Amino acid sequence: MAKSRTLTATALFAALITVGTLYLKVPGPTGYYHMGDGLVYTAAIVLGLWPAAFAASVGSALADVLGGAAVFAPWTFVIKGLTAVVVAFAARGGRNVLAMLLGALVTVVGYAAATAILYGPPAAVAETLGNLLQVGVGVILALVLLPIARRSFQSRR
Repeated sequence: MAKSRTLTATALFAALITVGTLYLKVPGPTGYYHMGDGLVYTAAIVLGLWPAAFAASVGSALADVLGGAAVFAPWTFVIKGLTAVVVAFAARGGRNVLAMLLGALVTVVGYAAATAILYGPPAAVAETLGNLLQVGVGVILALVLLPIARRSFQSRR
């Protein structure tokens, strides 16, 4: 992609990740399940390493701040950025599902560590099941979004 298209797509994905995390969600027993992870995985595969890391970090952390979970925003910034880096790097060989599963692992382990530090190990254990469900939904959503995103962002090189 040309630099201006990459910048525009990065900003668009950051906004989509914020909205998908903050507003497109369903409450669950350990928080809520949202569309943000699927958008992070999609951005990582379509945009590549650094643009996706920026979009994932900024978009996800902004959702935390706007959604009243500012205590998690610094953790989210790092976890989601690292998730995007792992997915983008691992997807270079075309193994998108494996890449997303590795990214999901980063997310689950990252939030378990953050929750254990902030609220103690029992809280981390309680939250892990919800996070596993969350990232699973994200992988499924990304598999649906990828063909659409590829046509939209990669067809006009």
